[in-house]
Amino acid sequence: MNRYSRCSWWVILSAFVLVLSLVAGPVAETEAKRRKKPPKPPAASWQLAFSDDFDGQSLDEGKWTSEFPWGRDRSSVGELQYYAPDAFNLDKGRLGITAQTTSEGSHQYTSGLISSHNSFAPEFGRFEIRCKLPRGQGLWPAFWLLPSDTSWPPEIDVFEALGHEPNQVHMVAHWSEAGGHQQSGEVYSGPDFSADFHTFAVEWTAEKLVWFVDGVKRHEVVGKSPRGPMCLLANLAVGGNWPGAPDATTQFPATFEIDYIRAYQQGAAPVAKESKAPHKEKNGRKNGNDNKRRRRSGPRRGAPAR
Repeated sequence: MNRYSRCSWWVILSAFVLVLSLVAGPVAETEAKRRKKPPKPPAASWQLAFSDDFDGQSLDEGKWTSEFPWGRDRSSVGELQYYAPDAFNLDKGRLGITAQTTSEGSHQYTSGLISSHNSFAPEFGRFEIRCKLPRGQGLWPAFWLLPSDTSWPPEIDVFEALGHEPNQVHMVAHWSEAGGHQQSGEVYSGPDFSADFHTFAVEWTAEKLVWFVDGVKRHEVVGKSPRGPMCLLANLAVGGNWPGAPDATTQFPATFEIDYIRAYQQGAAPVAKESKAPHKEKNGRKNGNDNKRRRRSGPRRGAPAR
């Protein structure tokens, strides 16, 4: 290569580098500015108001009681378990609610329930659980909200599941209208929820209820939002009018594993109100708004057995 050619090559290369710097500079500056721009705030700015990561050695009695406001028995609606105060195990930051057979007392099984009716009962918020569900005929895990005065309806089922259908969760709102019980539910079919942990949440505002499974919206009810304070409950029922009784395929002990429970609000958390005395039970009835795949009718939990 002669001296003239080498000179021309360097001139071309220098011009190319200059053009590239002029183009790339503004692009890089724009990208840097874009990355520094703060993300848009979420549609609802929820603030953590109540939580339990279950990191202790035993159930936190400042947050939870192990019974309904009216007691530990639900045999009047077909449930076969007694909600025992010792049905819990905390290990490595997880709560296990265990159902097992028993030969003591008048019940065939013992299991567990936690309720926040003495500590936390907000009106509106976002309520979330991360958990792993048990598998087996007759098992009935749930995370739900109930009025702190034990009236029924309303009821908000963040999720409930049947152990013989481990890939399905039911998301349901109950309310009273025209003197009768109404409900709107949706069944979500997903992965095997007994194989790993998943998150279930509901956002309750004055306008609507919105359900999420693993962060994805799965159901919505508009214009039927409950009013008044409601407490949180998580439990593992055995038997009942909806799931039926366990059979020979059901393995005990069976455990409902909970990683955390969290509640968020857009304002200060209200103090739980004192529960009223239990009222007499009533018979639930079916109505035209029942989801076709949801086989139970009337109250399952809500108040003293109906």
